[in-house]
Amino acid sequence: MLKHVEGQHAVKWAEYIALLSGEQDSFFDLVQFRANTMYQYIDMEGDEINLVISIEIVDVIIGEMLFRPEDELDAAAANDDLPGVSNRNQKIEKLRCGALQLFKLNENNDEYTVNIKKVVRFKLAIQHVSCDLSFRQVATTIEQTKNTCKIAKLGDLNDTIVGQYVRILVAHALQVFSNIMASDDLWAFALSFDGSQHRGTMFFDVHICVSVNDVLYNLHLIAMPYFDHHTAANQEAILIQLLDALFTGWTRKLIGVTTDGEKTNMDHRNDVQVHMVRRAEFKVIQIWCAPHQLDLVIHVVVDEVDGGAWVKTCYTLSTYLCKQSNLITNMGETCPKKTNLWVAFGLVLKFYITRAPRIIGFLDERFEQAGNVAPPILTSSWWMQTYVFAPVIAIINETIVKLQACDLVICQ
Repeated sequence: MLKHVEGQHAVKWAEYIALLSGEQDSFFDLVQFRANTMYQYIDMEGDEINLVISIEIVDVIIGEMLFRPEDELDAAAANDDLPGVSNRNQKIEKLRCGALQLFKLNENNDEYTVNIKKVVRFKLAIQHVSCDLSFRQVATTIEQTKNTCKIAKLGDLNDTIVGQYVRILVAHALQVFSNIMASDDLWAFALSFDGSQHRGTMFFDVHICVSVNDVLYNLHLIAMPYFDHHTAANQEAILIQLLDALFTGWTRKLIGVTTDGEKTNMDHRNDVQVHMVRRAEFKVIQIWCAPHQLDLVIHVVVDEVDGGAWVKTCYTLSTYLCKQSNLITNMGETCPKKTNLWVAFGLVLKFYITRAPRIIGFLDERFEQAGNVAPPILTSSWWMQTYVFAPVIAIINETIVKLQACDLVICQ
């Protein structure tokens, strides 16, 4: 009995034995009766969730596409203790099995089942994750809730279990969509995709527009971590692997493909969109992003000005001026940096024109001093081209802003 008390109530037991004998007698006077706590009214044993997930979703999407061995090894602090490829692979497989341990193969080995008995804890964990808390923060928050509200039935929770819960939720959501895809009620769907970077990690964002029972749904399907090179072939492989795991008959229901105009996504021959269209069994509607198509055309035109020398000098001058602390101090501002965005390029050209006398005078001084880093040479033809193209770039930026308006209809 004593060992049970020490194991189940270690904190309270330590407080109890630290008291004098007289204080120990009154220690239990302030104890809250179980009937007055939430513990009495939460049914942890009778309430449970049972899910059925396909093998393809668990093995391919959850266990492969969303599982990055490097991150798991870093989290387990195991990278330095794994000499040899064999030991490393064994450790990775062990971590993969641990991440998927709540998924159990059924008797026929054709589906996975998931049984969640502590439903309240599962729901709390998922809701806390949806508030942008990390897995470790979620575990700590629920532990504090358990101690404060005296809900021992919440049990012990750590970040590993929270991660397992999130995988279950993702797998369940994908299974629901997989069932919808396979249903005869869904006769067609349109696919859109794009890549974006968040906190140093590239994500491949996939949206699907479906019509079910004459109701149109625009669904954000998944943001897939993307660890490979940003090539058309790699992006196509991710899409094919994802769609095949969800529903192998997707090629006969695909009727629309759209993405941005980035070259790997929407080039003329070897881009992702063209390849996806070729895989479809029927004719596909391709929606071309007007701002990105305009961007491609502008790049071609700008790169041809003076054989590419003009835009190259614009970039070189911007980089040079940003490093001149004396000029920045005297002018009270820094030259904008030229990036791939036309808005930024427009700001750079505007800076050159409005600050032309100061820039020319500063560069002349640098030439006279003959420093180690020679400033870029600005010819009269370069200045003429700058004055000509600055208002053109400004008009282009206004056009792109109008094309990106939320209320703009495709036909417009």
